[in-house]
Amino acid sequence: MMKNIINSHDLIKDLIDHNLTVDDKKLFNFYIKNFNFNTVITNYSDVFYDNPAKKHYDSDATSSHLINLYKFDHDLGNHILRYILVIEKMLNTNVAYEIINQFHIRDKCLFKINEKYITQNILTNFRDVETHLSLKMFLHSLVKYCSTNTVTKSYYNGAGRDEIKKWENCPLDIMCLTWSFSTTFSLFIALNDSVRNRIINNFGLYPKHLPGFIDFMKNILHIRNLISHNYVIFNANVKYQSQSLNDIYEFVFNKKVDHISPFNLTEMIQHFAFNKTLVSNTMYYFKKMDIPPKFKEKIISELNK
Repeated sequence: MMKNIINSHDLIKDLIDHNLTVDDKKLFNFYIKNFNFNTVITNYSDVFYDNPAKKHYDSDATSSHLINLYKFDHDLGNHILRYILVIEKMLNTNVAYEIINQFHIRDKCLFKINEKYITQNILTNFRDVETHLSLKMFLHSLVKYCSTNTVTKSYYNGAGRDEIKKWENCPLDIMCLTWSFSTTFSLFIALNDSVRNRIINNFGLYPKHLPGFIDFMKNILHIRNLISHNYVIFNANVKYQSQSLNDIYEFVFNKKVDHISPFNLTEMIQHFAFNKTLVSNTMYYFKKMDIPPKFKEKIISELNK
C-alpha cells in the first residue's frame, strides 16, 4: 500500500492550477512546510477567491498576499491576547480580593471556612456554573495547580484529610495566582450578586450591566481559545450576542449597534483593559499590510459583520 505523503511542491502546484500566482516559491514553500498548509492557505484563501465554490483565485491574488494576511492575523491574535491577559489578571485579582474583603476571611484562607457557609453565603450562584458539577469538584479546581507554583506550594499541608484541606492554609490572594481564566470566570459566576456587583463596579459598570459583562467575558474566553488553537481572528464570530452586551457597548461608547461585530468586540477589549492602543495599532498595521485595496475592502466588510 502506498503512503500518503505531504509534499509542499504538489500543494503549490495545485494552488497554481487554481489560478494563484506564486511570486516567491521559496518563501511560500517555507510557510507551508513550517506553519501548516491548512492554517496558512485554507484559513485565509476566501478573501482572495473570485469563485469560492471552485476555490478559484482572483487574477490579482498572489502567494505573498496570503502570507501577509496570515502574518497580520497571527500578529493581531497575539496583540489581542496581550489585552485579554490584562483583563484576566484584573478579574482574577478582583475576585480574590473582594471575597476576602466582603467576608472578612481570617488569614485570607477561604478553605478554613466550612463548606456549608461557603455554599449558602459566598457561592450562592454555584449552580449557574455547571449543573452537573459538585461543590467538592468545583472547590478542588481552585487548588488544582497549587503544587506547580513555587509560591503556593509552600502552603501545602500533607496532613489534611483531603485535597482541599491540604491547601486550607493557602491565602486566597496567593492561591488565585494558579487559576486559569476559565477557573476565575467560573468562580465569578458562582459568587453572590453583591460580590459580583462590587467586582464589575471596579470595571466601571453598574449592577444592571452584570448580564452583559458575563457575555463579554464569555466572548473573550472564546476569542482566547481561538487564538490558542490557530483559528482566524480578524473575522471571528462574536459567539455570545445579547441585548445586555449591546447595552454595555452603548453605555461605554454612547452609540447603538445592531449586534457586536469583531471590531466592536476589539473596542470593548481595549476599553476594559484600560488602554488606548489596541484599535489604533490594529488599524495602523492593517493599512501597512501589503495586499491590494480590493481585498482589504472584503476584509473590512467581514470585520463589520
